[in-house]
Amino acid sequence: METKIETTNTGGKVLAYDGDELVGRLDFSFKGNVLSIDHTYAYKEGMGVGSLLVTAVNDYAVSKGLKVLPVCSFAAVWYQRHPQFQAVLDRKD
Repeated sequence: METKIETTNTGGKVLAYDGDELVGRLDFSFKGNVLSIDHTYAYKEGMGVGSLLVTAVNDYAVSKGLKVLPVCSFAAVWYQRHPQFQAVLDRKD
């Protein structure tokens, strides 16, 4: 599988493809230097699509020096399961 990231001034999306077939999508928005993961959609189950999408957007955020706010419940659980990325999270508390 491969991913493609598309961005605008206010946000963007990560698309996951299995060959030519779109198998997932993650929507995000920007609020200053914070990338908010708003929604994660996996169109096929059992392939690790959701994790692939969150990994791709996490790598993008790190490369751009952004903090991450996982609004999407799937992304929030992903960050709980990957404690090595806690430093990238935007902590409001």
